[in-house]
Amino acid sequence: MTSIRRRLLLALLGIWVMVWVAVALISLDRSGHEIAELLDAQLAQTARVLHELTLVGPLSVAAAAPQKLSPVGHPYEFKLSFQRWQGDRLIASFGAAPSQPLAPTTGFSDQSLGGAQWRVFGLPGALPGEVVFVAQNYTIRQEMIRFLTIHALQPILWSLPLTVFLIWWAVSDGLRPLQRVARDIGQCSAERLAPIDGQSVPTEIRPLTEALNGLMERLHQTLATERRFAADASHELRTPFTIIRTYAQIAQRSTAPDERSAALEQLIQGVDRATHLIAQLLTLARLQDDEHDVHRVSGRGFASLAKAAARAVTDRQTAAGARTIGLTAVLPDGDPCVVPVPATVLEVLVGNLIENGIKYTPPGGRVRVAVLRQREHLLLRVTDSGPGIPEGDRQRVFDRFYRPAGQPEPGAGLGLAIVRRICDRYGIEIALGEGEDGAGLRVDLIFPAAAGVKPHAPLGLRIS
Repeated sequence: MTSIRRRLLLALLGIWVMVWVAVALISLDRSGHEIAELLDAQLAQTARVLHELTLVGPLSVAAAAPQKLSPVGHPYEFKLSFQRWQGDRLIASFGAAPSQPLAPTTGFSDQSLGGAQWRVFGLPGALPGEVVFVAQNYTIRQEMIRFLTIHALQPILWSLPLTVFLIWWAVSDGLRPLQRVARDIGQCSAERLAPIDGQSVPTEIRPLTEALNGLMERLHQTLATERRFAADASHELRTPFTIIRTYAQIAQRSTAPDERSAALEQLIQGVDRATHLIAQLLTLARLQDDEHDVHRVSGRGFASLAKAAARAVTDRQTAAGARTIGLTAVLPDGDPCVVPVPATVLEVLVGNLIENGIKYTPPGGRVRVAVLRQREHLLLRVTDSGPGIPEGDRQRVFDRFYRPAGQPEPGAGLGLAIVRRICDRYGIEIALGEGEDGAGLRVDLIFPAAAGVKPHAPLGLRIS
């Protein structure tokens, strides 16, 4: 697992080492340049002084003779040499100068003498063929460069432990807000989802705290919804299972065949109602996720509204026929009516509307499903000849487990709640109104048409 603290420490220490090396190299180069300039100037000045002295009086001849240092001398004297030539004749010399000229030409030059590198300066004299050479061993320059560079960099090198400590302290202090955020998150629980204080954190961490607060808010809403759902579901499931238990006990105790047969019939109906209720509860539970989760799990998807309506009508013809209800569909011929809703979700949507119409339409009535194209939109219209819904209850019927007063048909009040949930998720407009001739219920769903699908003229096709 990668540690931010370790990465920052290694990065900062690496940068510090690279800067230190760069400073050392630059100091070494600049020191060498300045020392070379200084000592070259000293060589030239020494040559001129010696030349002036030779003009005043003769110097003793010591051609190539090794010089012994005097007690009052300096060790560097052996690293300095002097020659004065008159044509091909060595007039005077000092130090480790050989018997041949120190350099072939006048001016500055680098020469190898006795296995060592020397810096030589030759100064022409006033007489023809007269030259004064002054030489200096390169070890003098190298020692001075090392001495100055090391002493210049020693304070930086000595400060390494302090630098490491300061970098560690700065990184630790910079990461402390993250530790506070982690501590605040660690104190949260399902019962206590308090938002994190984003005002006391640095600006760089504020987007993180805002995202976490948004997540906690969505999680709080989800948990609250789940608690309400669990409470409502347990309440609604208690009734059908109580009825099932009651008729099971009647069938168990009954000795009369007719009474037992009626109890078993009621028992089967109770099981069917409980099965339907559980299926709707599961459907509603899958739709409890937030909008992003729905899109991620099921996909935005595209499906044919006409095919979904035809399939839903065909699948429910048996249920409609059992109640002698005429179930028909009017669909556009040749137009798939593609909408930006996944096929599985679309089938649940249309199926719930049809089942709702069949349930509340009296025997001998009719339920009609129509798919129409209206400019940039598609319209799904489901009408029935049932009692309809009073205008004052048309908003409340979308609430879970709500059923208007006086409903003779059994139900849990989840059908339209599921429809409304799907509509909210996929941007579908829903409207309730009166059915044909002012009787029954009309449910209109307005879908945004899928882009890139060429519309066709809606030709009526009846499925019955």
